[in-house]
Amino acid sequence: MRGIVRFSAVNSKIDKMYSNLLKDEDFIKLAHIDDVSNIIKYLKENSQIGDELQEHMTSSEAELNMQRYKIKQLKKMSYFMTDDYKKFANGFLYEYEIADIKKVLRVLQRKDKDYDLDSKLLVMNKDSNFKLDSDMDIPTFINKLRNTKYYKVLQSYQNEENDVILFYMEMNLDKLYYSNLVKAAKGFSDEDKICVKELLGRKIDLLNIMWIYRGVKYYKLLPEELINFCILGGCDFKYDELKELCYLNSLDDFVNSIKKTDYNFLFEGNKTDIYMDRRSNRYLYYLAKKEFSKSTFNIGKMLSYIFLLEYEVKDIGAIMETTRFNISFEETLKYLVRSYKGSEI
Repeated sequence: MRGIVRFSAVNSKIDKMYSNLLKDEDFIKLAHIDDVSNIIKYLKENSQIGDELQEHMTSSEAELNMQRYKIKQLKKMSYFMTDDYKKFANGFLYEYEIADIKKVLRVLQRKDKDYDLDSKLLVMNKDSNFKLDSDMDIPTFINKLRNTKYYKVLQSYQNEENDVILFYMEMNLDKLYYSNLVKAAKGFSDEDKICVKELLGRKIDLLNIMWIYRGVKYYKLLPEELINFCILGGCDFKYDELKELCYLNSLDDFVNSIKKTDYNFLFEGNKTDIYMDRRSNRYLYYLAKKEFSKSTFNIGKMLSYIFLLEYEVKDIGAIMETTRFNISFEETLKYLVRSYKGSEI
């Protein structure tokens, strides 16, 4: 009964928001368009997200406005939530604060004082802490964040070598983001906890798998470093299982272990490294579609919509990006999260 009361209003709103998502046939039509202006024109005529765009925007300008559209949709859902559920919904908004912090850190690391950062920020462009001056460096910027949740996870790495400082800081910001979402869901009903584990938990599993794989293959990190950056709160891998994966003797042993799990698709076929992110996103996209259709009076519909909106923006952005390189229609489909016949990877 409490679930019915809690989610009746918000799920009705989310059903309406879901109906405004683009359909598969829209992406077929968009993939046939060969310039950004006409893509935006199509979106303005056929979608709600198009209301956020102007026809003569560049692809990067359009991307920023689509991200702002996502923020508006999250705030609409949060309005109907209370207690831990509101904290959980608002937790997804921190993604955009973190994205802005990462942009600042990258500019400071490059010492690019002429970069027009203000126009590239999503939510922090009115925050005085994000105004860069000629004397600003990474430690100074981090000190400005002293009264935020981000300070603790950044300050311990501020004196690292220049070539690894961004790596450590961005990994810790991502870990903080997902850890806060997991923490916010701890007070949910048992039914809602299952929904969170099935979607957010599986996303965390996939992030951990890809992190360990890349940490071993490209960064040659020690097991202690690998486990330190793993995110707890996944669906199938708890701390002990993650630790075991981190301490395996070789990369081949790690891959063979994952092939025995539900995530074996990550390492099927060729070009694993190229397609790993896309395979992960595609798996989560279809999982979210399934969860959306079966969810009733629980948090599954809201969480599924958040995932599906993210992948809508990813796919629109991918199509815009392909126009720069004169890529064929068939090849364009291969860059999308959603799958079409012949685009499976």
